[in-house]
Amino acid sequence: MQEKDLEQSDAIKTNEKVYENRPIEQLNNGDGVFYDEEYDKNDNISNVIIEDIATHSQETKKAKTNYSMRPTLGYFRNVIIPVICYSGVCGILVGIIVGLYTKFANLLIGWSKDIYILVRNNPAWTPLFLFGLVVIALLCYFLLKVTPECKGSGVPRTEGVLRGILTFRWLRVLLTTIASSLLTYFGGLSLGSEGPSIQIGATTAQGACRLLKCRMAWTRYIMSAGSGTGLAVAFNAPLTGIIFVIEEVQKKVTPMLLLTAGCSVTVGVLTSNAIAQLWGGTGYLFDFGAFPDKFAIGNIWMLVVLGIVIGLASVGFNYVIINSQKIIPKKIPQWAKLIFAFLLCGGVGLALVDTVGGGHSLIMNIGNSNFVWWMLLVILLVKLILIPISVNSGATGGLFIPMLTIGALIGGLFGNLFQLAGLDTTLFKLLIVISMSAFFGASVRTPVTAMVLVMEVTGSFHSFLFTGITIFIATLVAEFFKVPPLYDALLERTVEQEREGKKQKQISFKVMVEHNSFADGKLIKDLLWPPECAVKTISKGAEQILASAETKLEGGDMLLIKAKTYNPDETMEYVERLLNE
Repeated sequence: MQEKDLEQSDAIKTNEKVYENRPIEQLNNGDGVFYDEEYDKNDNISNVIIEDIATHSQETKKAKTNYSMRPTLGYFRNVIIPVICYSGVCGILVGIIVGLYTKFANLLIGWSKDIYILVRNNPAWTPLFLFGLVVIALLCYFLLKVTPECKGSGVPRTEGVLRGILTFRWLRVLLTTIASSLLTYFGGLSLGSEGPSIQIGATTAQGACRLLKCRMAWTRYIMSAGSGTGLAVAFNAPLTGIIFVIEEVQKKVTPMLLLTAGCSVTVGVLTSNAIAQLWGGTGYLFDFGAFPDKFAIGNIWMLVVLGIVIGLASVGFNYVIINSQKIIPKKIPQWAKLIFAFLLCGGVGLALVDTVGGGHSLIMNIGNSNFVWWMLLVILLVKLILIPISVNSGATGGLFIPMLTIGALIGGLFGNLFQLAGLDTTLFKLLIVISMSAFFGASVRTPVTAMVLVMEVTGSFHSFLFTGITIFIATLVAEFFKVPPLYDALLERTVEQEREGKKQKQISFKVMVEHNSFADGKLIKDLLWPPECAVKTISKGAEQILASAETKLEGGDMLLIKAKTYNPDETMEYVERLLNE
C-alpha cells in the first residue's frame, strides 16, 4: 500500500468513532475508499444495520408522525407489481421443477428399496449389486468434481449465497444438484430430498431473475423466496416455506421479504398441487390418521423428560456432524469417501432394509408401531453412524428427513417406555410427531419452523401447546451446551474452506442514492446488504444524520458505508448497484 494511502487510513482510524461530528466532505481522499489493515474488534458491523439513530431534525420527527391510508402510485409500481410479477414467475417455475423432481425422487427411493429387498432375497446378485453402488459413487464423484458447490445438503451453501457470503453458478448447480441427488437416493444413502429442493428452488429463482432481467436488488429477495418455495413444494407445507425464509435463511422480518416469500410460496404450492393431480393429488407427507385431541395434564412431565433427552440428543448429533469430518484424514480422496459411504450403506441396507434412504418409510412404520423397542434402539444407533458418514462423503442429499427420523426413533423409544408408566396408547403417534419437531427445532435452532413443519406434514394442528413445550425445553438444553445450530456451523465450515489464506479488510466509502432507483423511498432494513456492511451516516442536503434500520433513503442521499470484506471491489460494486439501479 502506498505511503499516502497509509496516512489517510490512519486518519480515518483515529476519527472513525466520531463520524457523526464531522462533515462527510472532510473524509474524501480521491477515490473515496479507505482501507484499515487492522480494525477495531469492538466496532459492531453485521448484516443487519446496527446503528441506533442519535439525532434527527424536528422536521424529520414530524414527518414520521404523519400517516396516510392512501396507497401511492410509486408503491404499486416499485413494490407490489414487481413482487407479483417476479415472485409469481418464480413460484410457477419452482413449483413445476421441484414438484416433478420430488415425484421422481420418491419413485427412485421406492425402486431402490425394492432392489435392496430383491438382492437380500437373492444373495447371488450381491456382487453385481455392490458393483452397481461403486458405479453410482463414481458418477457422483464426477458430477461433484465438475460442480463442487453441490456437495452436501445444499442448505448451508444456499443460505451463504442468499446472505451474500458465497456464490454459485446457477444453471450448473441446478442441473448437477438434480442429477447427483437422484443418484444418491437410488444408491440408498441416509440422506433426504428436501435439502436439495431448497437449492433447486434458489437456483431456479436466480434463473427466473435472469429471464425477467429484474434489478439486481431484487435478485436476493426472489432467490430467498425461491428457496422457501422449494421447501414448501417438497413438503407440501406452504406456511413452513415462508417461515423458513424469515427464521433461517435471512433471520429477519421485513414487509418486502414477507410479501415476496408469501407470493412465491403460494403460487409454487398451487402449481405443484395442480401438476400432482396427474398422479392422484397430494396429501400429508406423513399421514398417521386421526390424532387425539388432548394430552392429559398429569402426563406433562413426560414431555419435560422427552424435551431434556431430545435436547441432549440434538447436542450430540450436531457435535458428531460438525466434528466428524476432522477425524477423516485429508489424504483420503473424494471418490474413496463416496465409494465407502455407498458400500457401507448398501451392506447395512441388505441386512436391515429399514435403514435404506433418508427415512420416510421408516417414520411411517414407527408411527404405526411396527417395531419393538430394542429394534428401534438398533436402528437409531445404525442411523447415527450412517448419517454422518453419508454427510461427510460429500454426496448431494439433505438432512431434513434424517433429522426427523432421529426424532421419530427417540419418540418411539420413549413412547414404549411411557406406556409402561401409564401413557394412553392412542397418544403414541402424537408423541412421535412431537419428538420429530423437537429434535429438528433443537438441532437447527428454528423452533417456529420446526413446529409448523411437523404440523403441516402430519395434520396434527391441535398439538401446538404440547409440541411447543417440548421444543422449548429441548432448545434450552441445546443452547445451554453452546453447540452451534447445525446449518450455521456447516455454513461456517464451508466459508472457512473457501476463504482459507485470504485476508479480510475494512473499508469505508461513499455512494449516492439515485433517484427512481430500487433504494429510493425504501427503509435501510428493506435492502439486503452485503454481509458485515453498515450504513454509518447519511447526508441529506446540508444535514448529516446517523443511520438506523428505520431510516428512509431518498434520491440524492449521500451514504457513508463501512464494511468488512474479503473483496473490496466486489462489495463496492454490489452496494453501488443496490443504490443506483
